[in-house]
Amino acid sequence: MKPKPMGCGRCGIDEDVHAIQVASDGVHTWQQPTQQQIKERMLAQRAERKNNDS
Repeated sequence: MKPKPMGCGRCGIDEDVHAIQVASDGVHTWQQPTQQQIKERMLAQRAERKNNDS
């Protein structure tokens, strides 16, 4: 599953269900995604929708 644009900056999980996550790079709480991550995720969603409509 691809992360939503506003998903955690480290793992992509939505803030409302994130809590504390354990990942290979350590334990973390939800972190604001960067503007670049948000943009890339939005563009990926748009491309996926475009491919599904074809």
